[in-house]
Amino acid sequence: MRLIRAHVRNFKLLEDVQLEFSTKRDRPLTVIRAENGSGKTSLLYAFQWAFYGMAGLPAVARSLRLTSTAASANVPTPVSVTIEFEYDDEYGTTARYRLVRSVVETPTKDDEVDRETERVRLLKITSAGEEDLSAPESWINNWLPQQLRDVFFTDGDSVQTFISAEIGERQRQAQVQNAVRNLLGIERFRVAETDLQAVFRNLRLEAAKSGGVDTADLETSLAATDARIDGLQSTLERLRDRQANMAGQRATWDKELGSLRGIGDIDEINDRIDRVTRGRDRLEDERSAAIQKMQVFLRSEEYSWMLVGEQLRTGLEHLDDLADRRIIPGASVEVLVDRLGIDECICGQSLAPGTEHRAHVEQLLAQQRSVSDHHQRLTGLSYVARQAAAEERSRIEAGRAFQQVSAELLQQFTAINDELQVAGVELADLERKRSQIDATRVHDLVARLADVEAKIAKTNRDVGAAERDLAEAESGRSEQDQALKQAQDEAKVSLALATRRDVAEDLANLATDVLKVLERDYVGRVSARMGALFMEIVGAPDKSVRADFGTELYAGVHFDADFNIVIDTAEGRRLDPDFELNGASKRALTLSFIWALMEVSGATAPRMIDTPLGMVSGGVKHRMVDAITMPPADDGPDFQVILFLTRAELRDVEDLVDERAGSTMTLSCSEHYPTDLIHPWHTDYPVSRICACDHRHSCRLCARRYDERHGVRFRETGVGAP
Repeated sequence: MRLIRAHVRNFKLLEDVQLEFSTKRDRPLTVIRAENGSGKTSLLYAFQWAFYGMAGLPAVARSLRLTSTAASANVPTPVSVTIEFEYDDEYGTTARYRLVRSVVETPTKDDEVDRETERVRLLKITSAGEEDLSAPESWINNWLPQQLRDVFFTDGDSVQTFISAEIGERQRQAQVQNAVRNLLGIERFRVAETDLQAVFRNLRLEAAKSGGVDTADLETSLAATDARIDGLQSTLERLRDRQANMAGQRATWDKELGSLRGIGDIDEINDRIDRVTRGRDRLEDERSAAIQKMQVFLRSEEYSWMLVGEQLRTGLEHLDDLADRRIIPGASVEVLVDRLGIDECICGQSLAPGTEHRAHVEQLLAQQRSVSDHHQRLTGLSYVARQAAAEERSRIEAGRAFQQVSAELLQQFTAINDELQVAGVELADLERKRSQIDATRVHDLVARLADVEAKIAKTNRDVGAAERDLAEAESGRSEQDQALKQAQDEAKVSLALATRRDVAEDLANLATDVLKVLERDYVGRVSARMGALFMEIVGAPDKSVRADFGTELYAGVHFDADFNIVIDTAEGRRLDPDFELNGASKRALTLSFIWALMEVSGATAPRMIDTPLGMVSGGVKHRMVDAITMPPADDGPDFQVILFLTRAELRDVEDLVDERAGSTMTLSCSEHYPTDLIHPWHTDYPVSRICACDHRHSCRLCARRYDERHGVRFRETGVGAP
């Protein structure tokens, strides 16, 4: 399928939007330039609705109105999307078609609408005119299976569905497996396998009945187990679909909560408030500690020297004078007693009994013992004063005197206080921004998220229980099957009936085995191509490349036997794509899978992605765009790439767009004037419109205030007009 043109009327703010798509083989890219809030998501939804109806929209959007919230109440509004496209059938014949889906909505009160029954028409355009095809949705689902909606039409956030942790490992595996089966045509073979299994079961039942009561009872039990297994498998599929839908709801509500227009990302604001609050609390603790240090310092010896240093020095001089006059020291009694006890003087002379030195020391001891208590106290004071004076001199020499230390403490306190003031101003500004957010809507979104989280948790438990029950049932079935076969061998079953049963079983098993071989072959080819594309995008097509999250190296990417996408490292480790890849690598990985799947299948189908380059920059961005817009090889199938890109995403890939784009347009919204748009549109209601400006130019319809930063040049005689 190749999209040619589309016309969207009254879908959300898309009042009258006409698009032309590139169908050139050497220029497979169509670019729709649009900033956030211009209508990109609405345009993507319009295409999903056109092809699949309300069921094609994300679960959270299916209950919402299709018309603009600014549409007049009680006035019927016709909504329609018309898509013209080409399709090549299995015989290589190209035919042109026009798909038209329409509905009339009448807005009522409280943002509710009365919606009439949708109408969908598929017209085949021939030289003789237009032919209405019956069962149009069957045709569309055959060409673009709804199960592959996320392959054909997706956005930059949900493009990671195939590797997302949001939906659980089993659901993720099932999505990859189903994508491979549906796009490569294997699913049709699985239907044949199912039919053969049904034939085998009927013949097994007939043979069991002919074998007597025992075999009939065993067959009844086995059939009941088969029915239970089928029911459990259906239950699991339903639960996994519910998981995916609720994950989509959660992502949508999270996105809305995080980007309430004009305010900013609520989660980022809350995170910043939390960080600033924690930083402020830390600074408060540091300020308290600084104050405590200052209080302790005011009781220190350094502070005493600062206050009464002169008086202390005068007192020390008096003590020195007393020492000079040998009035003090008077506290040497203990020292003299100690030296006499060890028979050795401080100077090293012997103080043995009877020696002259000992007699002299004993005489000094007697004199010291006769000194008054007052002199003893003066002696102690002299020792303490000299020690204190020496410590003060050391502090002065080391630059740790009171003046220096107090200056440092004051500087620390002032710096902390300044940081606290800055934090206070930032916190007040963040809280002001948060207060401007619609509290009612935030409360509603928070409540919805809490509700869906609880439902997701319950569904996860239900999935686990169903998986356990299924494993037990499959284990029991194996035993029952063996018992039935043994009983039938022992019973008298007609040779013809037994032969028919065995042939049916062999055919069913053969179909299963062929399906596995086909699946393994196709999956291997998709796996190899996906790995090559991913390594090319991350920058190492012929060797391992260092991952941007750490020191390990990407060595390759492939599918394992359970349809998990595995990333190998040069160190022999497997990386978890949910937690060990950044956003850019995740997008590169998923786009590599989608592109490999489309290439191996040979499918000619549009690949429409809204904002695919978010979180991608530099060389990875350029290589990613290069890989997904590379024209097909001479023997390769045609394809289309339709990218909705912001000006920021277009930066650094302008050369590729010049070379690969066969069609470029710009989508803008009147609501962006005067904040972003330069020129008014003179409308009294919000509306999104398209102009033919490419990625390098702007006109009076789409010119924005920051275009110069993106190298966008204004043309007064532009191709768009308000």
